[in-house]
Amino acid sequence: MAIKALSKSTKGQKLLFLNNKVEIFKIPKTICLKCDDIYSINEHFIESEFLVVRSSAADEDGKFSSSAGEYESILNVPSIDPKKINEAINAVVASYEKKRPVLPDDEIIIQEMVLKTIMSGVIFTHDLNTGAPYYVINYDDQSGLTDTVTSGKSEYSNRTLYIHRNSINQLKSERFIKLLQAVQELEEVMESQILDIEFALDKNLTPYLLQVREITTQTNWNSAVTRRVDATLKGVNAFVNERFKSLNNVYGKTTLLGQMPDWNPVEMIGRAPRALATSLYQALITDYAWSSAREKMGYAIPSGQPLMVTLSGQPFIDTRLSFHSYLPNTLSPKISEKVVNHWLDRLRESPELHDKVEFNIAITSFSFDIDRKMDQLLGDSLTDSEKEIFKKAHLNQTRELIKGEGNGSLKKALDNIQLLCTKQAKQNSSDLHFNISILFSMISDCIQYGTVPFSILARHGFIAKTILLSLKYLGIMSNDEINQFQSSIKTVAGDLVDDMHALQLNKLTNKEFMSRYGHLRPGTYDILSQRYDQMGDISNGIKLPQQEKKIGPFQFSSKQKIQVNKLLKDNNFGNFKADELLNYMREATIGREYGKFVFTRTVSDMLELIANYAEVNELSRDEISHIPLNLILETIKGSDESDIEARLRYISDLEKQKHKISTAIRLPQLLVDQADIYIIPFQVSHPNFITDKKVTAQCLVLNSQTDKSSLKGKVILIEGADPGFDWIFSQNIAGLITKYGGVNSHMAIRCAEFGIPAAIGCGEQRYEKIMKGSQVHLDCAAGLVNLLH
Repeated sequence: MAIKALSKSTKGQKLLFLNNKVEIFKIPKTICLKCDDIYSINEHFIESEFLVVRSSAADEDGKFSSSAGEYESILNVPSIDPKKINEAINAVVASYEKKRPVLPDDEIIIQEMVLKTIMSGVIFTHDLNTGAPYYVINYDDQSGLTDTVTSGKSEYSNRTLYIHRNSINQLKSERFIKLLQAVQELEEVMESQILDIEFALDKNLTPYLLQVREITTQTNWNSAVTRRVDATLKGVNAFVNERFKSLNNVYGKTTLLGQMPDWNPVEMIGRAPRALATSLYQALITDYAWSSAREKMGYAIPSGQPLMVTLSGQPFIDTRLSFHSYLPNTLSPKISEKVVNHWLDRLRESPELHDKVEFNIAITSFSFDIDRKMDQLLGDSLTDSEKEIFKKAHLNQTRELIKGEGNGSLKKALDNIQLLCTKQAKQNSSDLHFNISILFSMISDCIQYGTVPFSILARHGFIAKTILLSLKYLGIMSNDEINQFQSSIKTVAGDLVDDMHALQLNKLTNKEFMSRYGHLRPGTYDILSQRYDQMGDISNGIKLPQQEKKIGPFQFSSKQKIQVNKLLKDNNFGNFKADELLNYMREATIGREYGKFVFTRTVSDMLELIANYAEVNELSRDEISHIPLNLILETIKGSDESDIEARLRYISDLEKQKHKISTAIRLPQLLVDQADIYIIPFQVSHPNFITDKKVTAQCLVLNSQTDKSSLKGKVILIEGADPGFDWIFSQNIAGLITKYGGVNSHMAIRCAEFGIPAAIGCGEQRYEKIMKGSQVHLDCAAGLVNLLH
């Protein structure tokens, strides 16, 4: 059959054009037909068991616009079955007709089906959003199918590898080396480095080119940013090289840098936060407060070390410092060095645990199942006698903390939080608008009476959770009983929900409600995030949900009391009894959430003070968001040859450009060695599932534009676990999914309290995939979160 001359701009004609011009890529046997030729096809035109019938529409592969993914592709069509072939062809043509009438240049591709693939997917030769110089490979190496990435219908389609374009020589994987060699040859033949390539790889590592088009988002790229990426990465490389070396008075021969361990900054301020948010988080928590709190609690402290570092503006926790600070200060340097190195090695071998280090990598306190945990998490890194010393040190420290003795006690921390409450009440409201100089005292008070005691309360929260899980392991408490205990605890979030009910029933005025909760904002450290009292009437448009029956305090049974009392006696807790332990676990959970609620009021007021200072000097919130806290303070402390407005705007412009580069640069969630700066495998995070419930419902991405009345009965998607989102728990949501968050994070505790099924910390790729869907199935007991459509 004669085939009409076709334009080389279509998908099919590109493949025909490339067939004899590329050597590494193999192009499956292909025929490309006009739609008015398709019914004269001979069913034996390709000697292959199965065929693929693909779209090749006239409007599918434009240079600056694309209809990619809008039209059908039918796989595994039997080549000897004319009826099946015609059905597949008709299905593709019908997909054209759904959008618009069939055009004269519309085509159909009929292609040999590539079988027995070991990997398939899509490659972008530059970052799709920013144009940054990365090969971005989104691949499936599990299912053996060739369309899972393009269709997005498989759980295996969320693996992504970023490779800096100048760093292919650092690759160690033979399959990716072969694949990128084929891509580079294709770039030369097509005289373009702006390509979107669909590929498959067989067991012999032969790469198949299934289709290629130009990336259509290139008009949105900032060429100046992409040029600066390389220079910025050199600086990151030099910094990491030094950071991975041993440090004086710090245990561990090297380190790993992670976005989610310990204080999980990416959950609180984002992957590429602006300068003000980053500097505020550093000043209030990760520079000093974190270590001061742990020192008060009897932990070993790597003195003078900031816990968080930034790589091109992106926040990372130095896990060596975390592991050092999880050790009792009574342990010898010899044992401590062994333990930290073992935990670093374990995390390196299991990077998927980067957001679960307190429970799956390190031992941070005594628990009644500590012998099992030592076998699991220490292995043979310590001798039997050293393990006994390790166990005794944790027991002595934890026993003192639980019984409420010393500066690291729950009571002492809560007393300090109350002092901050008192200072907040005495704060002159006019000062918060006009007196920028009080920023210094607010920072000092927030650290001394806010974030340091909150850090202590947060650590008690981890101890309580660890004890609770050990009772489950020993069979003293069932999983249902643990859920009952957690849901019986009423934190400040419960008070918020009750007060929202009162507000909606006119039992509480809007002014009264805002005086208690008006400081909350979905982004605690983000000056661009609106506070509740800036949102107007937060209850406006919200339907009053039915309140569930109040759950009374959980109590141990008589048998459980006997069992727990025996554990306490065997571990020399003196007169401390089971009911007191239960109360400690309850108060630790409540205290942590209350501490966060209080100190974030000061943080919120500081942001408003800074915003007012910006406005007085004719800068917007957006402009001031790019200025680090210390440089704002510099304008208060001393004069300069230029006025304040000029100084601030100059800094803002510089930092804004840095931020654009920060968002363009890709770094892994866990940076293990320097090669990770240039070759970035994104860890597939396993979510932390809360409750044992399951739900199938519509999913809704929550942002500032979301209609509050639309939340009821839906699975809500948010990026992180911030107190500012507590209001959603008054809306009868069906479930919650977050991109970031650990098993003991803010939202995990909230969901346990309210009995809401949740997947906390799904990871970037899984979360973004779920965002594109309309309905999700969440089965917490089975550990499943699946997009339905």
